[in-house]
Parts: sequence; structure tokens; C-alpha cells
Amino acid sequence: DVPEEIEEVIEVLLTGLKDSDTVVRWSAAKGVGRTAGRLPRELADDVIESVLELFSSQESDGAWHGACLAIAELARRSLLLPQRLVQVVPLVKQALLYDVRKGAYSVGTHVRDAACYVCWAFARAYAPDLLRPHVNELAASLMVVAPFDREVNCRPPAAAAFQEGLAHPGPIPQRIALVTVTEHLNLVPPPPSPPQL
Repeated sequence: DVPEEIEEVIEVLLTGLKDSDTVVRWSAAKGVGRTAGRLPRELADDVIESVLELFSSQESDGAWHGACLAIAELARRSLLLPQRLVQVVPLVKQALLYDVRKGAYSVGTHVRDAACYVCWAFARAYAPDLLRPHVNELAASLMVVAPFDREVNCRPPAAAAFQEGLAHPGPIPQRIALVTVTEHLNLVPPPPSPPQL
């Protein structure tokens, strides 16, 4: 049986994943990972289920961002069991394309960036055989973000997740050509600007 104080801490951390401040969401995600690692497996799975509930159209972009960070932390710590990938991968694919209109602008850059971190964490946390059924799905989504994302700062994380992780475990057609394209579009520095006078 888990003490009531621990349940209260978990509730605070889950609420922190939806906070308006990025630093609070990041800290809450780290806390969720550390706390879940010390819980009995059943309760840790309940925590994961609560995190997955944040991937909802009724939730804010901050909640999606916090959920992505928490999922990445849970995967990095081997707390997200491979059986959950069937449920989690479609949510990560949605997060890789997250873009919500708010008046004259849209939000979602931070969600897409965090979703790239999740993909990178998956590639690092799972054996290639466990990830293989999901590689093509995630790689296809990353190949939309890496060269074409509207926000240039989302492109390198997508390229890194593809190049360093997802390109290795499975047979992706034209893998070398795709890696070359992402390197050219994302990793080559822009031409030097004229010197300041």
C-alpha cells in the first residue's frame, strides 16, 4: 500500500505537467519519472495512464508538452513498458504534427520539439526488435517535421531523432538518402553573414 503523501505528490506532479511555465512542466516530468521508478509496477502504470490522458483535444498545448516530456522521461527510465507502445505511438505522431490556431498565430512548436525528444528516447530505451513494429510510423512523421516544419528550430531535433535512433533499428527504405536530406536541410549552417562594421 502506498502512503497518502506519495499520492498527493503524484497529483501535484501530474498537475505540474499542465502548468503554463515550461520550467515547471519540465521539472514535473522529471519528478514523474523519478517517482514512478520507485513505485510498485501497478501504481506506476496508473501514473502512466494519467499522463496519457493529457493527450486530449480538450487539454492545452502546455499539457501536451508536459505529457511528451513525461513520456520521454518514463521511456528513458525503462518505466514505459513495450506493451504500451501500441497506445503511445499514435499519440506521439499527433504531437509531432501538433499545431493549434490561436487568433492570428498558432502554438505547438514546443509540443513538436518535445515529441521529437520522445522519439529519441524511444530509440535509446528500447531494443531494436521491440521498436521495429513502430519504426516506419515514427520515421514517416519525423520526415515530415525534419525538412518541412514551419519553425526552423523543430527541424534539427526531428533530424537527430531520425538519424541517431530511428534510422538504425529497422529497415527503412532509402534510409541513407533520407539521412543525407535531413543533414543537408537541417545540419548545414547557413552561409556566413557579412562582417559587422
